[in-house]
Amino acid sequence: MPKGAIELFAALVVTLVAAAGIFEASSYRGASAYMPVAVTGLATALGVVWMAQSVLGLARGTSGTLNVPAPVLVRFVAIVAIAAGYVFAIAHFGYFTATIVMVPLLSTAIGYRNYRVTLLTTIGFCVVLYGVFRLLLSVPLPPETLLEMIGA
Repeated sequence: MPKGAIELFAALVVTLVAAAGIFEASSYRGASAYMPVAVTGLATALGVVWMAQSVLGLARGTSGTLNVPAPVLVRFVAIVAIAAGYVFAIAHFGYFTATIVMVPLLSTAIGYRNYRVTLLTTIGFCVVLYGVFRLLLSVPLPPETLLEMIGA
């Protein structure tokens, strides 16, 4: 399959998602819209540039072909599935619970095999975030499956 066609499709998806982000962020009130609109606007502009480069590569015939070995494709699909599952899990189980499950899964999917470091780093990261938001800033956290189980 032509690499330029795959990139053109990916660039189109990225640009549409970023444009939807602009639309969503523009409904925010006051100054809270500035940063999300700026970031999604930049992402949209970069997506348009990416699309233009892909179209030029296809028109010139210089985009080449993409040959992906099956194990690499399986790893890519696993990473995308883990990311999609993470978004779902945050909405249904809470950020900390989803993060404690997702980070080790994702690090394993990308090939990192030091499980002790992965687990300790993940737990340490979540503990620091909990401490900053709950204890230091006194920000009430949304309902969280893991925190409810340990009584926090």
